[in-house]
Amino acid sequence: MKKLIFLAAVACVALAGCTKKEAIQTVSDDTPIAFSPIAQKAATKAEVFGEQNATYTAGTSPSYEKFLAYAAYTEDASTAPSVDFFPAAGVECVYNAATAPADFWAPSTSYYWPKAGFLTFRAFSPSVLTPCSGTVANAWTSGITITDFVASTNMDQQVDVLYSDTEAYKQRSMYNPENGALYDDKTGDDNTAWAHSGVNLTFRHALSSVQFRVITDQDYAASATAKHEFTVTKIEVLNVNNKGSFNENRAAATGNAYANAAAGSVTFNKDNSVANTPYWTPTATDVVTYPVFSGSQAVATTGDFGNFGKAMLPMPQLLGGHGASADQDVTVKVTYDYKFTLNGAEHSYTGLTTQISLAGKKAQKYNGATEEYTVNQWLINHKYLYTLVFKLDPIIFDPKVEAFVEVSDINIDLPYQNI
Repeated sequence: MKKLIFLAAVACVALAGCTKKEAIQTVSDDTPIAFSPIAQKAATKAEVFGEQNATYTAGTSPSYEKFLAYAAYTEDASTAPSVDFFPAAGVECVYNAATAPADFWAPSTSYYWPKAGFLTFRAFSPSVLTPCSGTVANAWTSGITITDFVASTNMDQQVDVLYSDTEAYKQRSMYNPENGALYDDKTGDDNTAWAHSGVNLTFRHALSSVQFRVITDQDYAASATAKHEFTVTKIEVLNVNNKGSFNENRAAATGNAYANAAAGSVTFNKDNSVANTPYWTPTATDVVTYPVFSGSQAVATTGDFGNFGKAMLPMPQLLGGHGASADQDVTVKVTYDYKFTLNGAEHSYTGLTTQISLAGKKAQKYNGATEEYTVNQWLINHKYLYTLVFKLDPIIFDPKVEAFVEVSDINIDLPYQNI
């Protein structure tokens, strides 16, 4: 697949499966099943996510990601999907630019649409979790599961785990009928229409994304009296759960578990409170350190900064009071060098460290809104950008004047007369 994160930047797309379909009038016998995936909350992977598969796939780095597709067959649209049309373990779907239309992925072995009945689809990416590990399965009654998942802490070998919405009761690859209209077997289409063909699959990130940037709150290097400079050499995130299991926990056979029944739209609340929201169960005692950054990068002033290191793709989890002890928080540890120049003389300090809990920090924005809230957990399909700010305390004075000590009643007797 064309690196799922590089796909069309379509965010918060709700692809609702139609509950009533009419039979196909005419469909070619050689109509292949194909997919046109999009990634939920797409972003430039090089800036936000680990390069999925690019460093550990044998041979050359892939230009397109593969995924597993699951399909179930029903005779009518009132029957819950249960009969596997693809093998139960899923089929690997690939993109072949030499033969496939644009933005098309299809099973490695061709499968064809049946003349009657309906197909329901789900998908999971990547097709192989390596170098992460875990057992991936699909149940039509409850959704995708990952058992005994272990995330890689190698920043170059992280896996962007994705799972799709359910596309229910489909009869062909392209177009949904409108107002009950019958399919017309591509009437009026030409070959360019295939660029928009394929079963639409909306993928969501099963993991969180965490990125750090470091700034100074003002330009200390331009001080007229003493020049202050900071250089970060390491950023580590400690006490992170990287083992556990994922259960999509769908509310119904074809419903999407994160669908908000009241609003009828796809949503992820700040506190993950939507009923039957997909969830992770971390193994609490297994905590690791993510080496986010190692090197030497000068800290710039506000307005002139970049991200430090690579983004983490951690398992969603609580940030406070977890791990081997009840008071163990997820913390960020920053190692840095500091120097200041005074009257032409340079004073340097190396290997200074500071370590801060990430639990309970305030976010200024949520999903584009100016809404402050407290970040106490990393959620599915959320990207967190932490800004670490170096500050120097200004030298100020708090003057006060000591009061005179009063020594009173010093009596001096004058003589009775002048002598």
